[in-house]
Amino acid sequence: MGKKDYIFGVVLVFIGLMFLLLNLNVVNLNWMLLILGIAFVIAYYFKKQMGYLMAGLILLTISIVSLIDEYTFTTVNIKPFAFLLILGIVLLVMYSRNKTGGYLIFGCLLPAIGTYTLIDELYTGDTTWALFLFLAIAFYFIYLFGYKVFGITWPRVLSIIFLVLSVLFMFSSKNLLRFGFWKFISYLWPILLILIGARIIYNMIKINKR
Repeated sequence: MGKKDYIFGVVLVFIGLMFLLLNLNVVNLNWMLLILGIAFVIAYYFKKQMGYLMAGLILLTISIVSLIDEYTFTTVNIKPFAFLLILGIVLLVMYSRNKTGGYLIFGCLLPAIGTYTLIDELYTGDTTWALFLFLAIAFYFIYLFGYKVFGITWPRVLSIIFLVLSVLFMFSSKNLLRFGFWKFISYLWPILLILIGARIIYNMIKINKR
């Protein structure tokens, strides 16, 4: 038996010690979760088991966001932004390990949505256009770093669609587009969904024929 075989036991002892310090009021819950997160990441370094990495990154996400909220003296609520940003980074780290498409998609979308929540918190006007803009950027990154190499273009198509919508909503917020704009949108969405669905079906048929 090597040193690696004792890692799980060391982790259990460490967790028990942390909870003991918590009960003695030596550390609070947020700092305990941060230390535990670091411990799990170190355990992953020795054991190379994804469970340790996932547990460590999740604990780090929760603890860092909570500490930011605890020690940031501001009237701006940055907690949703920080949580979605860090969680997105965690998912991108997971994607770099096993190349699962879902990790890449949510790893790009969550920071985009988080950034929008921050802008919506800071800006008092209509910020709907910003949401579509960040979604457009996120889907382009998804295409560029995950699907371009396979010749799959649906993320790029979605990126273009969201970019167009962003421009339209920006014009609407400036009163450059009025009543006809919303009627146009009500017809545009179903058509776009049909086109995207047909494109996905076409791509799947093309792949299956190879």
